[in-house]
Amino acid sequence: MVAVMSDVAAPLPNLQWCTGPEVLEALQRALLRSLALETLDHQLFEDLEAVLGEHARPTPQEIVAIAWGLRQATTKLVESAPYLVTPYPLAEVRSLINLSAEHPGSENALGHLRRFALAVLALLDLVGDDGT
Repeated sequence: MVAVMSDVAAPLPNLQWCTGPEVLEALQRALLRSLALETLDHQLFEDLEAVLGEHARPTPQEIVAIAWGLRQATTKLVESAPYLVTPYPLAEVRSLINLSAEHPGSENALGHLRRFALAVLALLDLVGDDGT
């Protein structure tokens, strides 16, 4: 245990609280953005790499699994988009929803999956590092 003499201890800072509407709105936006970003998991980025990577050659079984994962991510991204991107990316969200709803035959599955992954990536690009 260490004893500190009052003459050498730093005084407590005089903290000022600000609860104005603009501060509370900024805090709310930051918290919502933080919650929305939690929906973007590592698996999403692995799926994108498995489809769009330089050496991507997914098997038919992987195509099915990746498509399912991208559909799950689509739901999360569409729900989170209002908190991540301003103004709301209507065209990108509409394209993503349309591609998510398609279920092509096996002969067109890889091409569809690549378009689907590119649509996810387009929305993620809008989020960017700072989300604006």
